Amino acid sequence: MSGKSKESSRKVALREQRRKQEQRNRIILISVISVVAVAIAVLLIVSNQPASADRITKPEMFTRPQIDGQAVGDPNAPIKIEEYSDFKCVHCRDFWERSEKRLVEEYVATGKVYFKYVPLSFISPESYRAAEAAYCALDQGKFWEYHDYVFANFGAELNDAMLKGIARQLNLDTAAFDRCYNSRQYQQRVLDDARYASGLGVTGTPTFNVNGQLVGQAELFETIDQELAKLNPANQ
Repeated sequence: MSGKSKESSRKVALREQRRKQEQRNRIILISVISVVAVAIAVLLIVSNQPASADRITKPEMFTRPQIDGQAVGDPNAPIKIEEYSDFKCVHCRDFWERSEKRLVEEYVATGKVYFKYVPLSFISPESYRAAEAAYCALDQGKFWEYHDYVFANFGAELNDAMLKGIARQLNLDTAAFDRCYNSRQYQQRVLDDARYASGLGVTGTPTFNVNGQLVGQAELFETIDQELAKLNPANQ
C-alpha cells in the first residue's frame, strides 16, 4: 500500500473514531439530562404532596370559649385585644407556647377579654401562605386549630405540602381546602391585614392592641390589669 493510501486510511479511521466518540458523548449527555429531568419532576411532585402524619407535630389543644372566626370570648367584654402576629415569628410562637393559654383561661374565659388574632405577614412568603391557609381553615370553622398546628410545627418549612398536610390532620374537607388554597382566595385579605396593622402603627410582632393601646408581650398582662382597674377603681 502506498504512503498516500496509508495516510488516507488513518484519516478515515480517525474520523470514524471521533464520530463514535461524539456519538457516545451525545448518548451520555442525553442520559444525564433525562435523569436530571426525572429527578426534578419527582421533586416537584413530592413537594406538592401533603406531608405525612409523622412529619407533622400535633399541638396540645385547649378549650377556647365562644369562638367567633378568628376571635374568641364575649364580644361585649370590657377589654378588646387584637394580636398582630406572623406565623414565622419566633417571638409570636413563644407567646402562643407560653402565654396564650393563660390569657384565654384567666381573662377570656372569665368574660374580661375579647381576643382576636390578626395575621401580620411580612417575614417570608411562607408567612403569607400560612395566613392564607389559616383563612381557608376558617371557612370550615377551624381557624384556631390550624393556628395551633402551624405554631406547633415552627421551624419546619411551611410549604404547600405541610400546609395541606395540616388540613388533613384536622380532617377538613380537603377538596374545598385545596381549592381555596390553590386559588389564593385569601391573598388580598392577608395583604389587607398587613396594611391595617401598619396603619395602626404596628412595627413588629407580636404586638397587642389593648383597648386602642399598642403594647408588646412583656407589657400585655400588666396593661390588661391596668385597664381592668380603671373599670373597677373600688378594687384598687
